Amino acid sequence: MKILTWNVERLKHSKKSILDKIEEFKADIIVLTETSSELTLNANYNSKSTKSLNATFDNVTYKLGENRTTIWTKYRILKSHKTFDNFTSVWSEIETEFGILNVYGTIIGVFGGKGTRFETDLNGQLNDFENFDKTASNCIIGDLNIYFSGYAYPSHKAKNTLNQTFERLEMENFTSEIEENVDHIIISKEFVKNKIIQIETWNLDKKLSDHKGICITIKEKEKRSHNSKGFVASERRTPEA
Repeated sequence: MKILTWNVERLKHSKKSILDKIEEFKADIIVLTETSSELTLNANYNSKSTKSLNATFDNVTYKLGENRTTIWTKYRILKSHKTFDNFTSVWSEIETEFGILNVYGTIIGVFGGKGTRFETDLNGQLNDFENFDKTASNCIIGDLNIYFSGYAYPSHKAKNTLNQTFERLEMENFTSEIEENVDHIIISKEFVKNKIIQIETWNLDKKLSDHKGICITIKEKEKRSHNSKGFVASERRTPEA
């Protein structure tokens, strides 16, 4: 099972190159941020998106079809839930081979990690997280505008607040150790128990967007496979039952 996230920077660069890179991974769940209806995956995928942005929404000049977050998945989407801001966050229940996964795709701080808008987004989404079913498997994924390692961007307070929330919800941030990275994948510990997690990153030169792309593979324990594509990859084992 593969889960991928990437902020594609409002398609300022080659749409074909972005699609080609995404399709290389053949991911089962994909969360794209700063995206658009122009970026369409193949017929194997279903999708749920935040509301489209009109030309002057939030005093920004948007192009036709732009939206902030889209969940694409090869799995069946069972239902979706209301979020604090349906222009920014989308929350769907997805049926996977490991069980139902509640996927919350989002951007925290649509104008970056500073200022009152970041605080508003963070507080609103923290309330959404508190509405998660604690007995279910949950996944928070997207552009959180927070470094969880190295320099504390935007602040120690923001990082610590989310870390405490993840711990309370019994979730693990599998992307926390990627340096200078604001895009994250956080999953319930129970969902990945007895699994191996492989992490791959790309676009480190920022030529296709101003964000790194990240894909994690969740698989049953087996020997580590050779990575021949030139991606930066790491692997970790999750706790056993």
